[in-house]
Amino acid sequence: QPLDSFSYSEIMRIMLNIFLFIVCGTNLFLPRIEAKKMYIVDIGVDTAGVSVGEKLAVLSCQGLMNRNTDTDPEEVVVYTIRESWDKLWLETALEYDPEWEMVTLSIDEYLSDVCEKEKFPKIIYSKETHHEVIPEIITIAGVLDAVPMDIDSGLDQMSSWMEHEVVFDAGTVFLNFTELEATEYIFDNFGHLTTGVAMMNPGWKQPDASHPAQHDLVRDPNVGLADFIIKEKIFNFFLYQGCIPLTIEHTLMRKMMTDDGTSWKKPVEVYGYNDAVNILGGSFFEAETTCIQEHNMGQVASSGQNNFSFFNRKSSIQNPEELEKYLDVLMKTRQDIADGTLVYDPTMTYMTFILGDGDNIAFMKGGRRRWMQERIDYCKTTETCKYPLAWSMSPHLLYLAPDWLHWYYSQANATGQDVFVLPPSGHLYAYPGMMNGSVLDSFVESTQQDCKLLSATGSVHWEWFYGWQQAFDRYFPEYATSSEDGQDSNLCVRSFFGTDVPYNLPTNVIWTDHFIALDGDVIVFKPREWRGTNKDGIPIFAEHNYLTEEEMAAEISGYDKGSVSHLYLTSDGGMNLQVLYTMIDMLEDHVKVVNHEELTEMARQKTRLSNHKR
Repeated sequence: QPLDSFSYSEIMRIMLNIFLFIVCGTNLFLPRIEAKKMYIVDIGVDTAGVSVGEKLAVLSCQGLMNRNTDTDPEEVVVYTIRESWDKLWLETALEYDPEWEMVTLSIDEYLSDVCEKEKFPKIIYSKETHHEVIPEIITIAGVLDAVPMDIDSGLDQMSSWMEHEVVFDAGTVFLNFTELEATEYIFDNFGHLTTGVAMMNPGWKQPDASHPAQHDLVRDPNVGLADFIIKEKIFNFFLYQGCIPLTIEHTLMRKMMTDDGTSWKKPVEVYGYNDAVNILGGSFFEAETTCIQEHNMGQVASSGQNNFSFFNRKSSIQNPEELEKYLDVLMKTRQDIADGTLVYDPTMTYMTFILGDGDNIAFMKGGRRRWMQERIDYCKTTETCKYPLAWSMSPHLLYLAPDWLHWYYSQANATGQDVFVLPPSGHLYAYPGMMNGSVLDSFVESTQQDCKLLSATGSVHWEWFYGWQQAFDRYFPEYATSSEDGQDSNLCVRSFFGTDVPYNLPTNVIWTDHFIALDGDVIVFKPREWRGTNKDGIPIFAEHNYLTEEEMAAEISGYDKGSVSHLYLTSDGGMNLQVLYTMIDMLEDHVKVVNHEELTEMARQKTRLSNHKR
């Protein structure tokens, strides 16, 4: 602003403030800017022997202190170090916001000297006595704004906390309670005060594959997600037999998940992980959709992942332009399609390779970050990345950790090739073909919104092997163009990349090609999954999912020329980027690796060409 635009009094005021700042280090007229302080507490990386009780107390304090308030005189946050990945994501957070004053404290220092000053009430419990109901105690901590103090860890004897009010005594209220009784209690008394749902296994373990309903409490719970659960007042529980029909637990599960008195979204978005009842080599109800007959549940896989009470303090990403700035290659593909310069060649084979498991936030925190860094290093070593990879990405990071998305998208942009798709199965890890009515409508709407914000027009799609026809009948048509002029501003997802459940069984749909084209130029690609090269202990009929690099390359190169297909990659069988690179180098020259939007366009053009010949 030009100096002559200020009044005489304004100029004098500015000069007086400058003089006072130089002489006294302060001023009279300008508001004082408070420091941004970050407390960092190690709960298991460099600190050995941290008890469950200590972790839960710290995480509870973290969740409560990270709640946003406009009345605090200074901005204070808490960040916990549970694993090495927490250190890397802290570095990332500081790159985007370097103004924090960091204070590293021990667990005892943090609980006694910092959290205690907040005067939170406390919950008294015993980890050994209340082992089975720790998830439910975490719910109570969030609703009552309280810190659980484990008597087995001696936390109840901390002198600085002795005068804090006890708002819940588990030794009295939860005396001899099972998880069923505790879950029913917190639902009846606190369910209407909660904002969502999480499942946290208190430590059950199935004895062997032959006894899926049996379970023994032999492990400690992974309480990492507690800071987020408590901050957001989420209904946290576990019912090992909650998804098994004809059990008392299942009756309670249905009652809770269909109750109109809660504010829970429908379909119910279940944080954490349901790892009960292992059948056919996996957790049978992990996607939640098959849990109750209403099929109104899906999973946000996030078990044990701490610090979301910190990362979600930032405003969620609500505008597509925020991430589009990182998508130079995808914008070029879209322009080429609009200009008509991408033309289907029937002598070529088109392939897209999708890096899977992006729905699991634990993967995005750790293993996939490692893969992305390896990808960047590979591109630098080879001077250029010659072909694109499509990374599946959880849409829940839009609000859980916007910084993570900015990091992933900026790194992908640095490759000059890579893009993103929605993970299984869009908005939630779920089987959408089973949904109907308002639940289905809500799921479709959320997936379309995720697509716009992430600029991810393709979605990995999982269904049980017997459910594909139902998905074609009721789910996929929801994405077809509905307006008379063939345009609909609400449409975004244009392609689905199938993955069969379980992966070693055939679908109940007959595929005459590598994809099926629907009305409105929606393309559904046939399931094809490569899990790695390690064949040890693989399930029956699954040999084709564990091919060597040479075998996989031979299969793709052997597709009929003109084929348009994809390969879904998951690390369950030892898959890694080097295995993929080795296989791609073995492909014949007529195979072209493209991103998912170019692949979808080639499928459309092939379909039009085939229809024209008829």
